[in-house]
Amino acid sequence: MHIKVLGAAAGGGFPQWNCRCDNCRRAREGDPAVRPRTQASLAVSADGERWVLLNASPDLPAQLRATPVLHPGDATGARGSPVKAVILSGGDIDCIAGLLSLREGHEFIVYAPPFVEKILHANQVFSVLDQNLVKFQKFTENSVVELRDVADEPLGLWLETFPVPGKIPLYQEQGRDLAELVNAHAVVGLRVRDGSGRTLLFVPGCAQATAAMVRSFEASDVLFFDGTLWRDDEMVEAGVGTKTGARMGHVSISGTDGSLAAFAGAKIGRKIYIHINNTNPILCDDSSEAETVRDNGWEIAWDGMEIII
Repeated sequence: MHIKVLGAAAGGGFPQWNCRCDNCRRAREGDPAVRPRTQASLAVSADGERWVLLNASPDLPAQLRATPVLHPGDATGARGSPVKAVILSGGDIDCIAGLLSLREGHEFIVYAPPFVEKILHANQVFSVLDQNLVKFQKFTENSVVELRDVADEPLGLWLETFPVPGKIPLYQEQGRDLAELVNAHAVVGLRVRDGSGRTLLFVPGCAQATAAMVRSFEASDVLFFDGTLWRDDEMVEAGVGTKTGARMGHVSISGTDGSLAAFAGAKIGRKIYIHINNTNPILCDDSSEAETVRDNGWEIAWDGMEIII
């Protein structure tokens, strides 16, 4: 299985366009220890030729241009793309907005949970996706789907989804109480495996790393997990927001309830943090927090990172 990190940052990217935090300042100044990153997305392929996107971030056009294997290539006709499908894990803007950049006459399938498909069909702007070319395929939690292209050709990958504690999209929050905002079915995690049984887990948003979740992830070859914040009050302390990580539906990396502690000793091939907020010190390779992450057996995703399993 071929895996490419198209983007590793949380919503807004890094450096964020309107942020003056120390991390963003260092990134803008070209500090080699602080690499810029676009918003979180992966590309996955069983054969290195036909690719599936895991989420379609607002930065997708730039990500496609920066990734040669996703260029049109030598396909017949004036237009074409090796992107054959897009899988959506949630309805947040940073998961779905990139679909609008795939409207120029290309055939592909969108795999989405019912609650995300409902969001897309209810919003008129997504009607720019030509229904004669772009097909929608629902999936349900805990089901296994063989991924196929529009021509019904198998892509050599199987998708299984599972519920993840998380938060509903920001634009759906109005009038709802906290119990409705953060719940066990607000987002889904994605488990992708190939014909040899190699397994990728993609969980870019997660409100709590439970013991049951950690056990279910064991024996996987690669895990990309929510690395949004180092500490729960990070954005408040940085003066860039009023919400804690818990309020935003993101478990912290540090602390007794954080993901570092939860996954300690877990038997997973590679553990990689993704969806990293611009305030998170692990974005700075020379920070003590980044060193702690590495010392605990984790990696920190960066745009262009490539993994073959």
